Amino acid sequence: MSRFKDARDRGCQHLLSQLHEDGSFGSPELGATEYYKVPAAFQVCGENNAANQLLNWVRRKGKLPDGDFVPRPPNAEFDYWYVYYNTWIVIGAQRLGQFDIAEEGMEFIMGFWDPESGGFYSSYDERDADTKEDLWVVSGCGQAALYTGRIDVARGVGRWMKRLMDDQPNYPSQLYSVYSLSDGLITESDTADDIRYVMSNDAERDQFFFHPGIAGGFLARLYQATDEEEWLDLARVYMRFAEGANDYLFKLLRAGKVGWAASVLYTLTDENIYRDMAIRIGDNIIEAQSEHGHWSDDTETDVASNDATAEMVVWLDEIYQAVGDG
Repeated sequence: MSRFKDARDRGCQHLLSQLHEDGSFGSPELGATEYYKVPAAFQVCGENNAANQLLNWVRRKGKLPDGDFVPRPPNAEFDYWYVYYNTWIVIGAQRLGQFDIAEEGMEFIMGFWDPESGGFYSSYDERDADTKEDLWVVSGCGQAALYTGRIDVARGVGRWMKRLMDDQPNYPSQLYSVYSLSDGLITESDTADDIRYVMSNDAERDQFFFHPGIAGGFLARLYQATDEEEWLDLARVYMRFAEGANDYLFKLLRAGKVGWAASVLYTLTDENIYRDMAIRIGDNIIEAQSEHGHWSDDTETDVASNDATAEMVVWLDEIYQAVGDG
């Protein structure tokens, strides 16, 4: 058996142990922020019955009339990534044929769309020229648009990513990731902690190393949907950042999205640089897995994280699809 498939399935077993008899999942107080990646994780492991139990619970108790997903922790509306949770649920539901959940959920996401820039706002309720738009939030919304057939919206996201890349001042050594209509690419952060705004490929501290992956993966999928070469070319450009990244960044669980993008690009191009990158990240993910099958946000305490576990299950499946046993 493939080591990637084996690790995927052991992670899935941990997730299955968190599914309750009524179809709810994990810690009730965390709500959507706990279960949002789980339908997709169950589906890639062939646990479609479990996935549909959870989505039936969402249909009955976890979806509002406007298509938003609940419950949410207190003050969640202040999180700039609020809508990112929704994108995983929409994609998971669409992959499972639960079209009512996917379509209503996507209508809510479209309330964050900025038709002028082509991106999506990173705010629960602000919709003006100063409202920030973040690469990973825009990418997630773009994927949800692809899955629900909104190809023109997805193309708009591609154009947004092209503009973001064209304005980079120091690429590929650094990748700036926040934009607004009023300021364009934001290269000066308004906080001492600039992790939201920029990452460096020689960093020795936590960075948002998922940025080149979530952008590159989306763009590769957009190419598959449209057969337009510009998106495949742009995916390669975003992944140049990862090609030059140091070993510290590759060992972060945040590298999982880079492994996904590399897997898709290897499938499309048959280029070994992407195969080797996918295998490298897959092996690092396996190394970080607990003997009990879960992954942790804190490697020192090894406290199980359903969020991290569900995501690693999905990325290991993508790597397995592309490279088999490596």
